[in-house]
Amino acid sequence: MLKINWFSPLLPARSGIANYAMQVLPVLAKNHEVVLWTDQDQVSPEVHEIARVARYDPAAPPWREINNGSVSIYHLGNQPDFHAGIWRVCMQQSGIVVLHDLCLHDFFYMLSVRHGKGRDGYFSAMERWYGPEGRQNAEVFCAGGLSAEYMAQKFPLTREAARNALGVVTHSIRVLEELNELPACPVAALDLAYAAAPEPRYRTWLALRDGAPYPPYRLIVLGYLNRNRRLGPLLEALAGMREREQFRLEICGQLWDESHIREQIERLGLSAIASLHGYLSDDQVEQKLSAAHLAINLRYPSMGEASGSQLQSWDYGLPTLVTSTKWYASLPRDAAAFVRPEHEIADIQAHLRAFLADPRAFRTMGARGRQSLKNHDPENYADAMTRFATEALRLAPRVSALALARKIGNDLTNWLPAEASPYLLERVSKEIYTIFVEGRRG
Repeated sequence: MLKINWFSPLLPARSGIANYAMQVLPVLAKNHEVVLWTDQDQVSPEVHEIARVARYDPAAPPWREINNGSVSIYHLGNQPDFHAGIWRVCMQQSGIVVLHDLCLHDFFYMLSVRHGKGRDGYFSAMERWYGPEGRQNAEVFCAGGLSAEYMAQKFPLTREAARNALGVVTHSIRVLEELNELPACPVAALDLAYAAAPEPRYRTWLALRDGAPYPPYRLIVLGYLNRNRRLGPLLEALAGMREREQFRLEICGQLWDESHIREQIERLGLSAIASLHGYLSDDQVEQKLSAAHLAINLRYPSMGEASGSQLQSWDYGLPTLVTSTKWYASLPRDAAAFVRPEHEIADIQAHLRAFLADPRAFRTMGARGRQSLKNHDPENYADAMTRFATEALRLAPRVSALALARKIGNDLTNWLPAEASPYLLERVSKEIYTIFVEGRRG
């Protein structure tokens, strides 16, 4: 049994990671002692029922109690409001880092520039991983000369998030490899945890949907709706269809700029078929999803994240339009309809017309998506996570030794003769590793 320090957003935080935690924590707490550490002002009662909730001040964490744990598990994403405190603790105590976003440039920029006292931390991180080019681009970006989208894709800063990690958990190893951001520590690739609803409940949802088998068909967009959720192209695609009156678009979730979307809906003449619902309660989400016919989950550029809202749509048996990029591109080809980033409007329109022509084919697509949820079982996820954490703890001396050897190696290569470097660096590495191992035995 492990004693686990768990650091993540917790309900009622409006974060997909808080919802993910509610999938994993009940399973984890059955077999291990779990302490839920938070700097939130409020934590929902149902969270307290799972495990003990402990509060910490990021500026002065209670190290004595935290250090009594076997391992700390830190969850990082792109929202500093939820993850800034977790990051501060993570940098002072090594543990397992779970990356919910793989392009974390926005997090470190906002952490340093908006939540910190200046840009030095951001500039240092960019130079640490990308050299003088990284720092120069960071300076141009801060001056308004480069877009946030460009910076996130070109300089994702994923390795900065793993800088002090004993191990990293990702939900998309393929994306991590494509970004060329593999950390020096061990990495585990796990399918994002999601517990499918019981079959009788699923059948109830299907029956509700079958009760409205004819147009207008309900399209739903759900979640935190940032710029990359492609609402603009979606609205333009609908506006350009003669068949648009056969659809009703329901946009459910917190918008980055509600007035902008309202203006676009009015400008495109979509006020009669498009509606904004804002943040919804769990009961309201269930009502909307069970009545929907097609979910739209476009993201470009993607931050490399796995999508809990995608798994939720599949839980309801909903066919889904997704962007053919990063994690979404790895989804089963028969369980979603794919939209190419370079042909968004044309592809959206083609899929919507295909839906009108054969709704049953899309219903089959949604059923296949639900079947794929067996790969996301929380029991298997929690077991794999704890086995990985145990192995990462075992390898911790080696990871620390390699990190120190790498740092010394970088310094030595600046002044050692080229022909002597390989031999001397190998000797230094072996000596450092021996010291770490012997010290641990002692």
